[in-house]
Amino acid sequence: MSQTILYFIFLVFASFFLLKATSSILGYYNFSSKPTVRGLHKYPIITSGGVFFIFYLIFMFFFLDGRLLGKNFSEIFILLSATLVFGIFDDKKNLSRKLKLFAQIILSIILIYFFEFELFEELFPQININHIYVALNILFLIGFVNFINFIDGSDGNLILFVVFILICLISKLQINFSINEFIYLIYFFPFLLIFYIFNIRKKIFLGESGSFFLSTFLILNLNHYVLKDIIVLSDILIISSYFIVDLIITFLLRIYHYGQNSFKAHRDHAYQNFCYLKKNHKSFNLYMLIYNFFYIFPLYLMYLNEFISPLIALIFCLLPSIYFVIKYSPLIKK
Repeated sequence: MSQTILYFIFLVFASFFLLKATSSILGYYNFSSKPTVRGLHKYPIITSGGVFFIFYLIFMFFFLDGRLLGKNFSEIFILLSATLVFGIFDDKKNLSRKLKLFAQIILSIILIYFFEFELFEELFPQININHIYVALNILFLIGFVNFINFIDGSDGNLILFVVFILICLISKLQINFSINEFIYLIYFFPFLLIFYIFNIRKKIFLGESGSFFLSTFLILNLNHYVLKDIIVLSDILIISSYFIVDLIITFLLRIYHYGQNSFKAHRDHAYQNFCYLKKNHKSFNLYMLIYNFFYIFPLYLMYLNEFISPLIALIFCLLPSIYFVIKYSPLIKK
């Protein structure tokens, strides 16, 4: 345990200097997010900060014994590095939606056929038709990548959510596994926390490189722990309760108001409107911090320890989210 703490402290300081260096390099090559009508920043801000996570991969490459999530780590290293490279290229060139969708389909096929992504096989074994499983898994993976991109729409929001997911996952793993089973998650925290500090101070944005990397990283973990029957559907619904509510209600309202134009870029999510009304993102960050860590997490722990049923936990998680979305959605009053 003492060695783990020393590694953690070392990574905190190393992450700070590595992110400073990453920011300087990205600034030199003019990776910047220009102000837009959908954003709240008034000046260009360095973007594609997700490339910083390559240092986490390099550290894990030397730290691990060659295996991670039931796979050879070199395979995971190559896949995650490829997401960073594509994301950097996207941040620089602002690729078209069709090309991004094509990349997401390729990623989905790789995850299904080379990393045995079998979520729907586990959830619905009674279907027993391979082509249906492949189609459902591809749709889920594309949706998940875009879901993570949607969360990244507010400074610090995605990083905070990933930290929350990892804490919940570690809490559940702690019940049946030794710390060595999830040490790689603990060593990811310094990289996330340092980036979060820079992110909320508008020093650097994740960009497509960051959201693409994090979505793939989460997918790999989700698939592994679902296959091991550690993560179940109720875990996902409870942990992601706010974003699922916002996504579904906003999608239905946009279908109602705009029909075929519902899929265009917009600022109709409740959290986006909340940030716009408050003229900053920090208020929403504070709301999500309190909601996730001081409200959802205790409910999740009670659910894990069987003090309450999954249904009761989910109901109590959904109610404040539904209230918030209805109150702040700009589409409700249209």
